[in-house]
This record gives sequence, structure tokens and C-alpha cells, in this order.
Amino acid sequence: MAVDIKATADDATDNDISLENYIMIHSKYVPSSKKLNVALQDVLGKGEFEVEMRHNIYNIKSKTKLSKCTIDKICKLSVSRMVSG
Repeated sequence: MAVDIKATADDATDNDISLENYIMIHSKYVPSSKKLNVALQDVLGKGEFEVEMRHNIYNIKSKTKLSKCTIDKICKLSVSRMVSG
């Protein structure tokens, strides 16, 4: 899976200064943006992240660092909820 993890402290604005962790996940790994949002809320909590889509890439900013294991879990939750929901 192609996932890029970056820190964005230098790029932070006044509105998102606490969202200092940044990851990018290609949309082919996440079949539903609604399911991604629910999965992120399950893992991170409401208000703990922002998601933006650009050029088929989900850009996720969060307050806590996301490990590869957590990212895999989010993608799997998104896929499983699409199948079951």
C-alpha cells in the first residue's frame, strides 16, 4: 500500500496548529469516503482529524501520529464496512 507519512508543523495554520501529523492514502485503498470518516472517528475520535481529497489522494491531518498498523486498520475498516453496510 502506498502511504506517505509526514509531519506538518512548518505548514500549520492558526486553525489547524494542533493537527501536526499528516498522511496521504490513495483513494484506491479506501472505497468510500463516508466509511473512511467513520473509521477515523472510531480510531482517533471525533474532532481529532481532518480529511481532504486531492487528485485521488486522501490527505489526513491528525492530532496523534498514525502508525502503519493504524493506517492498515482504518483501510480495512473502510473496506469491511462497505461490504457489510
